[in-house]
Amino acid sequence: MMLFRSPCTATLVVMMICCGCGSSVPKASDEGVYEVGRLRITLDGRWYKQSGSDLPKAQAPSSTWSREGIEHDRLFVTGGVADGEPVFKAKDYPGLPVFQPKMSAKETADFVAKSLQAVLWNGSASIAASNARERGFTGLPGFEFELSADVPGSANHRGIAGGFVEEGRLYLMVYLAESPGYFERHREAAQAVIDSSVPTMKTIRW
Repeated sequence: MMLFRSPCTATLVVMMICCGCGSSVPKASDEGVYEVGRLRITLDGRWYKQSGSDLPKAQAPSSTWSREGIEHDRLFVTGGVADGEPVFKAKDYPGLPVFQPKMSAKETADFVAKSLQAVLWNGSASIAASNARERGFTGLPGFEFELSADVPGSANHRGIAGGFVEEGRLYLMVYLAESPGYFERHREAAQAVIDSSVPTMKTIRW
């Protein structure tokens, strides 16, 4: 049994336990299944949930995770962008393009790239989509594509994205990371999240 010699010592130990010894390392997400709106994904234990007022506000329920910290990489997930709506809140970012369910894979990729360009890095980055292609997600028609971001004054980023349309709504996952380096290191883990995605009828807001 551990015995504390004084109340002050006990208080210090409790504070260290509660505060993580002052560490700035974010708490790891629980490994398992997460629901974002009507989108269900599976994460391993090395993704870290991100929060804060500096994250772009999405129109539909959304969440952002990272493996190395938001300044290095991010996984953005949104669970149901409606027909005629932008990915991010129009009142915060006027002039955003809007989603249309009949978009082709290439048109969807360009739509996502333009949406990201408007909200990330204060609109200073040049973001382009490439290699857009169709793929299925649990029987639903979907798409995949790649991204590149030229960020002034910072490391350039590469990315992968995927998603599908169900009942006229867009379900989207985007991974962007510094390259060379973090993108190459975590691409496989990000692809695993994209591949794990399935729709769910139960809506859980994050």
